[in-house]
Amino acid sequence: MCLAVVVMLLGLLAPQVSQATLTGVCGPLTSEDAQVGFCQKSLTILGSLLTITLQNTSPASNAGFIVADAFNLPTGVAATLFSTTDPDFDTFLEGSVHTPPFGFRTDVISLGGDFSNAFTGAGGSPTGGIGVGQSAQFVFSLSSTGVNETDVFNSELVRFKGFNDGRSDKTGVNLDGPNGPPAAVPEPMTLLLVGPGMAGIVWLRRRRRRASGV
Repeated sequence: MCLAVVVMLLGLLAPQVSQATLTGVCGPLTSEDAQVGFCQKSLTILGSLLTITLQNTSPASNAGFIVADAFNLPTGVAATLFSTTDPDFDTFLEGSVHTPPFGFRTDVISLGGDFSNAFTGAGGSPTGGIGVGQSAQFVFSLSSTGVNETDVFNSELVRFKGFNDGRSDKTGVNLDGPNGPPAAVPEPMTLLLVGPGMAGIVWLRRRRRRASGV
């Protein structure tokens, strides 16, 4: 078997996985009878990096700020806040974080507080949060790879405070993007290897035909 064929087979046997970006909107769970906090959200896990982006899409007439974001990670997976575009979110907690009325979550980033009130209270003034029309990105370093994006996304809770009408809101996020990472597919470099491999197969066939006098 020629070298090109060997290279082709090795490339196909070890494909890379292209991760999907999950997107959604706040809404399916809300602490208010009439939802007052709205957002758009995206989430990507690439290797051991989890990236969450939140945009506040609440009505300008009602104002309000996103002051906390909570989610679940699998047992045994730890996270470290790697970077953020909004340094006012300076509290990141791991453990059993109280997120009433929706139970508990394993991780929360907020404007302040401890396990009992980092999500509900989120510090003092909400104005350091994500205002209407604004967005912020949070990148976490995970202690292991292979974490399911959809499971993390479906556990998301977003906390709003500081609405003009005096109310606040806590909502889940409704998935409207792909329902999970795609199957493993060859990356461009792998595809580049396929071309020489196929050429090698054609070359072998021609050589055998010549040897047999065909």
